[in-house]
Amino acid sequence: MKWLAIIPPLITIIVTFKTKKLIPALFAGVVVGAFLHTRSLFNGITAIGGYIITAVASEDSAYTLGFLIAFGALADLIEMAGGIAGFSDRVSKWIKGEKGVFAWAWFLSLFTFFDSSFHTIAVGTMLSPILQKVKGSKEKFAFLLSVTSLQLILLIPIATAYLGYMVGLVTNNIKGKGIPGSAYAIVVKSVLWNFFSWSMILIAIGVTIFGLGFGKFRIGKVVEEEEEFTKGHIEKEGGTGKQIEEYPKKSSNLLIPVAVLLISTVFFFWWTGRKEAVTFFGAISAAKFNVSIFAGIMLTLFITSIYFLFQKISLAEIEAHIIIGAEKVVSLLIILVLSWALTIVTEELGFNSLISEGFIKSIPKMLIPSVLFLIAGIIAYTIGSSWATWALIMPLAVNFALNSGVNIEIMVGTVWAGGAVADVISPLSSQMADTSFGEHLSTSFPYVIAGVILSLAGYLVVGFIS
Repeated sequence: MKWLAIIPPLITIIVTFKTKKLIPALFAGVVVGAFLHTRSLFNGITAIGGYIITAVASEDSAYTLGFLIAFGALADLIEMAGGIAGFSDRVSKWIKGEKGVFAWAWFLSLFTFFDSSFHTIAVGTMLSPILQKVKGSKEKFAFLLSVTSLQLILLIPIATAYLGYMVGLVTNNIKGKGIPGSAYAIVVKSVLWNFFSWSMILIAIGVTIFGLGFGKFRIGKVVEEEEEFTKGHIEKEGGTGKQIEEYPKKSSNLLIPVAVLLISTVFFFWWTGRKEAVTFFGAISAAKFNVSIFAGIMLTLFITSIYFLFQKISLAEIEAHIIIGAEKVVSLLIILVLSWALTIVTEELGFNSLISEGFIKSIPKMLIPSVLFLIAGIIAYTIGSSWATWALIMPLAVNFALNSGVNIEIMVGTVWAGGAVADVISPLSSQMADTSFGEHLSTSFPYVIAGVILSLAGYLVVGFIS
């Protein structure tokens, strides 16, 4: 009854599609999977906790969660200390028009590339007021924020919040399967095969420089979203989300922590891999990645706290914002843990065996990369989560590589590409660009389709050649 392995992810997709809420959908998938695996009500209930604890208890998962918590704390410290606001004031002196705002969005990626949410919030906060002054297109800006967040960050295989998760995911799926090379090396090489992110980058550059008719081509009618919360909840959230300038604006309070983070992370890459290789880049390839990024973020958090203390920011204030920042990433942590748990339960139900026995053999080799991209893309767009899609599809990609002979780096690259489809249209980007999600969706979707078509063409060529 290995076909039962399809039911938990299918339940997750259906619930997400109906409710537009990922956490309940993932939890429903885990619950259904637990009952299917144990065939017992009470054993199923106890198994749910077991899957979640198993997902959290591994060393790689703990390092990933720890990094995200520390990063959330660092981001809030920087905002509190006026780093983002100060940088925005300084930049506004040099921007004269819409293209100038967009050019700065690309440039700021050099400093904010290590996390997509931080990039979107930081760049949106800095440039949105300037965009309004020059009367630029909010919809273009929302599209650009989406592309320069996840799509660009996925192509940078160093010091990003995603990379720890990506390496951990590959590590767990190639373990004990005789695949040569380190997980980090596979991830680095797979970047070349993420055709969707490369396509969206090219399209975004075209929109930045030439406009590419953005806004003239729309798909779907904009509909106002219904309020799902009580008036009291909305008022409370509105008060919580207000930006409060606690300290003077100071751009160095953004630039210095970011510089420390980059330098320290690269250093620990070398430090943890130095015994395995002679050259600097060889050491980085052999690094203990999760250990390195966690050490880098913790050192940066410590140095930043000391730096702010010298600016007469109280220790109590620093402590409070470390906690506030950590709280802001709780929803992401829950999504990660539940997606890991869903992967575990589907594997125990025989998902990998189901795929390797019949599905792979039924697909011509030249179509394998494009078929995998389509599967991942459809799931990602349906459930709205890159992280969960990667977790669901990575076992399939590894089995494709083992049973079809297609290069493992190509297969892994198609997984990143398919999952990335979920994040071109981002509610966070529309919020930071001060436009409605409906406008962002209707104006951006034609370019998402263009990116999918370009990617499919590329994967068909790769499949034919390989």
